[in-house]
Amino acid sequence: MGAGLLSRGVSVRPLMPAARLLAAGILVMGAALVALAEETPTAFSRDLARLDASIARLASARPDESLLSLLYARAMLTGAPDDFRRVETGVAAALRDPSPPVSLICLHAQLCLQQHRLPEARRDIEHLAIADLSPDIQNLQADLALQEGRYDEARRSCEALLKSGPRWDALARLASLHALVGETARAGSLYAQAGDELTAKQMRAYAWIEVQSGLLALNHGRLAEAEGHYRRADQAYSGHWFVEEHLAEILGAQRRFPEAIALYEKILARTPRPEIQQALGDLYVYMGRPDQAQLWHDQALSGYLASAARGEVQYFHHLAGFYADVRQDGPEAVKWARRDLELRSNFAARDSLAWALFRSGKFAEARSAIETALASGVRDAHVFYHAAMIGFASGQADEGRRFLEQVAALNPRYADSFHVHR
Repeated sequence: MGAGLLSRGVSVRPLMPAARLLAAGILVMGAALVALAEETPTAFSRDLARLDASIARLASARPDESLLSLLYARAMLTGAPDDFRRVETGVAAALRDPSPPVSLICLHAQLCLQQHRLPEARRDIEHLAIADLSPDIQNLQADLALQEGRYDEARRSCEALLKSGPRWDALARLASLHALVGETARAGSLYAQAGDELTAKQMRAYAWIEVQSGLLALNHGRLAEAEGHYRRADQAYSGHWFVEEHLAEILGAQRRFPEAIALYEKILARTPRPEIQQALGDLYVYMGRPDQAQLWHDQALSGYLASAARGEVQYFHHLAGFYADVRQDGPEAVKWARRDLELRSNFAARDSLAWALFRSGKFAEARSAIETALASGVRDAHVFYHAAMIGFASGQADEGRRFLEQVAALNPRYADSFHVHR
């Protein structure tokens, strides 16, 4: 989300010569990704080729913030960590200018939000809001409030933005907020409205909305409905790893294991992200094949730790979950959960800490942490399951049974279905 932030008119100034190297360095990777695409070009491979052609033209001329916006668009398309690091390097260099353009500050804020670097994002957004309260800046404010757990404020921001007219991105944000508190019908209606606002040229955005609608169905145990949304997303924007990894999850949940494994392996051949490696490892555990799971889990952990060693923070949440559920190493899970919570005080970070404390045998602390997560108003089967187990461990059997009943009411398939850690 947040498309169009870089389209506003700004003065264009040349960047440091290193930007040429940033752009040139991605072209070999781009050619390899396109070569891996199916014989019939997909929407993904066509967009990637167009982006690389545009990047090549700018790299051979005079690099500027337009080039960085293309590099960011490429990173968002591929999801490749190397692509994000390249654009981050270029943006950091450009921001050393005493008066960087608004578009560049917006781009930096988007990067920081995407990578969970919320203090930096907050500084950027507060600076931008002093002189500019355009819809794009308001969307950034809503995204920051959502990540920081200020859900009422995020909802008010979306509703205020929609008073001036329907916008697909604001509608989608508002839908996610209604889904968070269990207002499923309202969330589904808002996602449908968001889709109606899109044009035929915005099929990638339409695919994203279909994936969110699919997740809404999946989180309530409606597997066939979720698959239908994912299939429509794939038809609307073919070849995108983001759509395919959700399809792989639903295939796993439906116990269509050969299809799920083949799709995960296809995705990982193009986009070796550690969270997808973990998902395939988790699937092998679900299938009762721990030896094959360990190979993928080891790769995932290596990727998570390498990211953290580089000073990146976006995988702290994944590390907390990995150590809690895969390695079942409570103290290590607590370490990463606390680091995540220092960045984002939302319900997911608090739930993660509660579960890590549970794995450490610190049941009283776990109960306090899960109560704080639940105070947000979240209605989620995953969180309720954690609350149930913490309740039983704390000697609160009635409380544990009550939360298990809520798990079953929200998602009758939760206990025996494959699901990905997100």
